[in-house]
Amino acid sequence: MVQNARPLKAVLSYPNKTIALLCLQINQQLAILEHIKAVLPKELADHALHCVFNNKNPNNKKLLIYTDSAIWASQLRFYGNTILTAIESINSDTVSALQIKVINVSETANTRKKRIAVIPSQTVADDINSYSLTITDSQLKQSLDKLSSTLARLHLRNS
Repeated sequence: MVQNARPLKAVLSYPNKTIALLCLQINQQLAILEHIKAVLPKELADHALHCVFNNKNPNNKKLLIYTDSAIWASQLRFYGNTILTAIESINSDTVSALQIKVINVSETANTRKKRIAVIPSQTVADDINSYSLTITDSQLKQSLDKLSSTLARLHLRNS
């Protein structure tokens, strides 16, 4: 027998150390990110998206900062010492390295809208066709004829 799924709010209301620990880590990361953004110029701070401590090796603690493009990543690297100094003032552990990573926001958010082609009207296709009759250059005439026939075909398809 399959049990009915419980709503998330009801599941989160149970005392759970794992969820509490994850929430604590998220809040710490957000606080550190805000502190990092405070020491960066405004336009650069807008592109510092996330930060995470990599604690796999206790002797080599890394701070990972995620940004949305390689251009902003290179700019953030110039502020590496400033970021590490700012982190030392609020974090008891010493950070040995700073790593900047690029995430593709458009793929993860999937918010990019599909562009729709604007097809000129039939009168534009007719005007191009009539203009091509006055052209003496054979290559240009052929190109204008192809363009006008393509526009006419597209206009018929979309009508």
